[in-house]
Amino acid sequence: MSVETDIQDILEAAGAVIALCPASRIRVPGDWQNLTRPYIVHFPVSTDPQRNHDGLETLCIWDPYQVSIFGDTYSSAQALAVAVRTALDGTDVTTGLTAHWQRTFRAPDDQATSVEHIVSEFRVAAPLT
Repeated sequence: MSVETDIQDILEAAGAVIALCPASRIRVPGDWQNLTRPYIVHFPVSTDPQRNHDGLETLCIWDPYQVSIFGDTYSSAQALAVAVRTALDGTDVTTGLTAHWQRTFRAPDDQATSVEHIVSEFRVAAPLT
C-alpha cells in the first residue's frame, strides 16, 4: 500500500466527503483536468518521506501532504474542504496512518476558468512497512 492509496481509501469511506464529491472524482495527479466539479486531487508534496527514528515506532512522514479541492463556487469548495479535513484529521485505525491538518488556504483565482481552488495541507505519518 502507498500513502496515496491509504488517503484515497479514507476519503472514499467518508460519507460527508462522498455526499459532496463522488468517489470517482477523488484522484491522485494524472488525467484530471477535465473532471466535472467538484473534484479532489491529493498527493504528497515530497515523494521521499522523512523517516522518524526517535526510539518509538519508525514512521514515514510526508510533510506536507496536499489535498486540492476544486469547485464551482467558494462556498461549495469550502464545504468540501471542511469535510476532507474532518475525514483526514486524526488516526485511521485500519491503516495506522495519522494525518494532522496544518492549514487551508484559497489558491489565487483563475479568472479564465472561474474555478475555485482550495488547498488543505496535512502532516501525514504512517508506520514503516
